[in-house]
Amino acid sequence: MDNEKNKMLAVFGGDAVHGGDVWGWSRVLGRPVREILDLSASLNPLGPPPGLTEAVQASTELVCHYPDRLCYDLRQALAAKLGLDAACLLPGNGSTALIRMITRVLDLQQIMLLAPAFGEFGRSLALAGRHFHYLIMRERNSFAPVEADLERVWEEQPSAVILCNPVSPTGQLVAPDVLDKLLAKAHRRRAWVVVDEAFIDFAPPEARAWALSRVQDYPHLVVLRSMTKFYCIAGLRLGYALAHADTLGDLAPMGQPWSVNTLAQAAGVYCLAQSEYEEQTRTQVSQWRAQQAASLAELGLMVLPSQANYMLCRLPLDGPTAPQVAESCALQGVLVRDASSFVGCEDHHLRVAVAAPADQPRLLAAIKQALSGR
Repeated sequence: MDNEKNKMLAVFGGDAVHGGDVWGWSRVLGRPVREILDLSASLNPLGPPPGLTEAVQASTELVCHYPDRLCYDLRQALAAKLGLDAACLLPGNGSTALIRMITRVLDLQQIMLLAPAFGEFGRSLALAGRHFHYLIMRERNSFAPVEADLERVWEEQPSAVILCNPVSPTGQLVAPDVLDKLLAKAHRRRAWVVVDEAFIDFAPPEARAWALSRVQDYPHLVVLRSMTKFYCIAGLRLGYALAHADTLGDLAPMGQPWSVNTLAQAAGVYCLAQSEYEEQTRTQVSQWRAQQAASLAELGLMVLPSQANYMLCRLPLDGPTAPQVAESCALQGVLVRDASSFVGCEDHHLRVAVAAPADQPRLLAAIKQALSGR
């Protein structure tokens, strides 16, 4: 099986680059996907909104047609939800597809990528032949940039700055005043600022509102968001970009036609109307995150602060490394993320998604066994 998998990886471009591989481990373990606890992918532990299956099934009669290439209904629903003009919104086949488009289309020559960050940025920039380098943030600040880092950002005279908020992989939020100072200086220099807000829906209202009040005033600001994480619809792939209407007017024609399929568009419209589910998610995830963090700390892990649905942990330095712990857990049917692959992280950094209370004992038992070396 290993030889067969290696051959497939050689053809399709590498191992699972965004975390665990629940499908691959299902084959390795000989167990159905539903029996594997996948906490390597940071998805809503509540699962998709109730009623989503019926909403998606109702749209299957339309799959004989090409999707609406304008995503009209979805853009209108997003516009109403966010209080923005629909011209400032561009849906895509997950935020990853939008990253690929932006790195290919924007005329970026000298790019500063604040690390750690979502690995797709570095990968996409490299594929597009862009010159970029990393500026590593400090672990003591949960890898979030602080005001003291801003001088370092501009020392290289970048034409673009890319960062994640919440930070990946810690889940810590960047302070609004730091974002504003970064944006103001970028505006004076006519430099681009790209902010990955893939997990911002888990954050408090003031954090969610930051981009909404700025994209229409800063033409060189592009914000990326994902719906797959918060609404737990990763298999449907759905995200969107927020930017000035003129900016998106230049970007949109360069994207892939029909990039958002009909089922995903229907799911997006339905999800955006689930306000009760959204509030329940934020309340429950906050409570479950605190419970899980306390339990992980009891096992000897140092848990960094997070306001998202995942947390970064530092394993005890005298014990197994993150790759070893991740493999041990996977063999027990629990997937966690070896975070040593993030630029700026080390081999004792492990990321875990927030689990529902019923699943937390299984996670803790797997990590405890992994730490024991058995």
